[in-house]
Amino acid sequence: MNNKRNIWIFIGVVVFIAALVSGFILMQPTAEEILTQTIDSMESIDSAHAIVDLRVDTPEKDASATVEVWGRQADEGPGAFRMQVLDTSEIKAVDALVVSDGETVWVHSPQEEKVFVGTVEEAKIMLADMKSEYGDFYKGDLDKSDFDKGEFDKSDYEKPESSEQAVQKLLEYFTLNKLGTEEIDNQPAHLLELVPIPDQMPTEYAAVGGLFHLWIDQARNVPLAFEYTGGSFGEASITFSDLDLNPELSDTLFTFEIPPDVELVSFADLTPQSLSLEEAAAAAEFEFLTPDETPQGATLVDVLDVRGTIVQRFTLPDGGSFTVAQGITDEAAKPPSESQIVEVRSVEGTLYVSEDGDKVLLSWSEGDLFYYIAGDLTPDQALTIAESLR
Repeated sequence: MNNKRNIWIFIGVVVFIAALVSGFILMQPTAEEILTQTIDSMESIDSAHAIVDLRVDTPEKDASATVEVWGRQADEGPGAFRMQVLDTSEIKAVDALVVSDGETVWVHSPQEEKVFVGTVEEAKIMLADMKSEYGDFYKGDLDKSDFDKGEFDKSDYEKPESSEQAVQKLLEYFTLNKLGTEEIDNQPAHLLELVPIPDQMPTEYAAVGGLFHLWIDQARNVPLAFEYTGGSFGEASITFSDLDLNPELSDTLFTFEIPPDVELVSFADLTPQSLSLEEAAAAAEFEFLTPDETPQGATLVDVLDVRGTIVQRFTLPDGGSFTVAQGITDEAAKPPSESQIVEVRSVEGTLYVSEDGDKVLLSWSEGDLFYYIAGDLTPDQALTIAESLR
């Protein structure tokens, strides 16, 4: 009798525990619910302060930085922000400071002993047009995507009216998974995985691959970290620590006093200037060269002065394009790791060919000058153009 009673007690306990576990599981938010709550929480943030660690590891460049950031929303127009570089692998960015009161932006570069200044709109134009860093000027030629070609036209999509609609729109392009929980900056966080749906992605994405991880603070429903990984492009991550939401921030954080003995440069001065060949030759601080030989049907459509780098842009009959650029050597320049060594103009150069073989980047230096040829070319065409520079 006692044995039967014990069995029923045991069964009752098991059923009770199973009920508790089932209830607990049902109470756990799904990945979609977590992301929806995150969007709602982000909309309630009026100000914030955090330490941000950024890491980028790509075939073209490895870089890291730790920055301290303050930000405050505005009722209308852009808000105010302050960003101080605490540590970085980029020499030019050491101790850099960016400040905006919502109308004016100041960028102080102690390494260059310069302060760049202008309106928010001027800063946006400068950032969109500036192509001074390695490879940026050929980005439109070497790294075209179907986003650029119009496959994803923003005008074709209506802005989601709610966080639920935003998540559902996201799920048209990504599979969303909840992988569990991890600690970020000593805070329990949901770990979400976003896997792109190949058929919904630009065609060139298939050659790059990769997926995204997102860590969401369980208590505050805000992002604590973001990671791109698993693709041939490389890896990138952003991690927030000491995250303080809606703190009282003094107006003095968003003001800037220009230090003495620095050069003041306006953003307008940094915008690439369109020149004629004659004007480019006169403006260049070096012997300006142009190609004698180009692919059949190639047409010179623009010559740009990008902070001293002269960039010649050509179009091709089949809709392709390429650029020829030259300027003072930038020691920070780093060719893609998959590049091969080639001889060009009697010196050693590097040649990078895209995976499908229809885009190239040829780069080399002659004394204190660098040269790049990049775009919709074959290796032989790029080398022919290089050898014909006069």
